[in-house]
Amino acid sequence: MATSGFGLFAAAWGGAWEGSNVGEKVLHLLFWLMPALSVVAFVSYFVSNKAGLLGSWAISVASMITIFIVNLDSCLAGDCTTKNPLKIALGVFLLPHIWGLFVASFCLQLATSMRSDSGPSQVEASKTPN
Repeated sequence: MATSGFGLFAAAWGGAWEGSNVGEKVLHLLFWLMPALSVVAFVSYFVSNKAGLLGSWAISVASMITIFIVNLDSCLAGDCTTKNPLKIALGVFLLPHIWGLFVASFCLQLATSMRSDSGPSQVEASKTPN
């Protein structure tokens, strides 16, 4: 919820459609849209565990890729102190909403694995004839 709130408020105040060309505008829109969609992935987890888990991981990875591309474009334009792509890629982890997305994804992964570990034994116990 916090990550979605961050995405929505930052889009409203940070200019979700800013940039000089269409490519930059789409990148900035995705930069704020991905965190905003995290609540959709969380709610879909209660409908389908696999869909929610896949959505959560997809949003996390897509957010990292989008942030890397935005940072790389910014650095290639001369707005940063390094030109090393590895340092630019590691800069993705400096943003707090990435940590929120990863924590949510890991927690949903843990819940799914705990449910699947205990699930078959309960199903097998109910299928055995008395």
